[in-house]
Amino acid sequence: MVIRLVLGVVWLWAGWSKVRDPLRFVQAVRAYDATPEWLSQAIAYGLPVLELCLGVVLIIGIAVRMSAIASAALVVVFMIGTIQAAARGLKLDCGCFGGGGQTLGPTHYVLDLLREVAMLALAAYLIVWPRTRISLEAYLARNDYVEPPSAKRLRSEAGARKYSAQVEARNKRAHSRALWVNSSLALIVVLVTVIGIGVQANRAKITGDVTATNASVTNGIVFGKAAPATIDVFYDYQCPHCLTLEQGAHSALETAARSGKVQLRFHPVAFLDASSSGNDYSTRAANAALCASDVSVDMFLKYHDILFGNDSSGKQVQPAEGSNGRSDTELISYAKQAGMTPAQVTTFTTCVQNQQHKALVQAMTENASKRGVVGTPTVKVNGKEIPSPDLAKLQAAIDAAVAKAPPVTPSVTPKATPTPTPSGTASLVSPSPTK
Repeated sequence: MVIRLVLGVVWLWAGWSKVRDPLRFVQAVRAYDATPEWLSQAIAYGLPVLELCLGVVLIIGIAVRMSAIASAALVVVFMIGTIQAAARGLKLDCGCFGGGGQTLGPTHYVLDLLREVAMLALAAYLIVWPRTRISLEAYLARNDYVEPPSAKRLRSEAGARKYSAQVEARNKRAHSRALWVNSSLALIVVLVTVIGIGVQANRAKITGDVTATNASVTNGIVFGKAAPATIDVFYDYQCPHCLTLEQGAHSALETAARSGKVQLRFHPVAFLDASSSGNDYSTRAANAALCASDVSVDMFLKYHDILFGNDSSGKQVQPAEGSNGRSDTELISYAKQAGMTPAQVTTFTTCVQNQQHKALVQAMTENASKRGVVGTPTVKVNGKEIPSPDLAKLQAAIDAAVAKAPPVTPSVTPKATPTPTPSGTASLVSPSPTK
């Protein structure tokens, strides 16, 4: 009974932790990069509901063996996901109890596997010994017991035959009841899960304004004209690896964009809100950067450089891993440092405090997730991802893109066509010969 209740509570905890934020969980599932989009969404929206159903059924104590078999199957799938993520070197939080996706800290794959092995052992125990006390199954089986007759009557052929017939009849009835209960519950769980997928998919829809003056969901903030190389940079203002890339490559990329060699597309995303001690710094910083882009793309670049640089006192703006993110007051103070006018700062302040572009940040994060971005920084040159990007790799990819670009054909000035001389009119070019 204790094993049944422990396993049931674990499923309830896991399901409830994930069902509250369907959009974030679907991004966590995509981060495993192991399933097509339609299956990732089905898992993200349906799995939490299924876990809740398993938890309820186990705690009530009905169809225990069937629930234990389903539990074991799920745990095996989780183990496969954990092993493949570890083998591929993905730095992920498993998302088993909410959250999930890219992590800044160390991975815990060994602990995840140990927990999954423990859950598999509990499920296996219940598969072999499903009968437990204080359960609905025990309540329904209270009449399955057949009181044996006296020893004298049992020794008689008629008495033994009658007792065996009663036991057989009760066993058939118990088997029929179990079959009916298990089939009905399985159908109910499937229906609830399917309905849950629809409900969760609707809850995952992004509501709010996803437009901005100089930014879009698909292209982000575009800097530079169309060029041979288009560079999409997906980054999180909480991500220390993004800071390293910015410090090493941003200046050179901006120079290349100003010269017309590349076009830069900045995609601020919010994968790491959980790493800022609950104050959602990734979302708020990305929102502030988009507020700066409303002034101009050049102002966005200045503000962007500050978020990945130092404030006016020389302090690094990006918060330390796992610490509180910068406050709204600090984010607003960086606007003055970036050179906004008082009127612009006033508008910027309202935008930051009201999180005017929060929905756009969510949409850009979801767009990045759908495009296969499972961690930051992710850099794509003409749509091709550059693994472990640095300045040297980016320069090589840019040079290759420029080399493949068709040569620019200079325009040719057309030659003047002589005006034909009308018939019967003396030509100014060839005079008539003198007799």
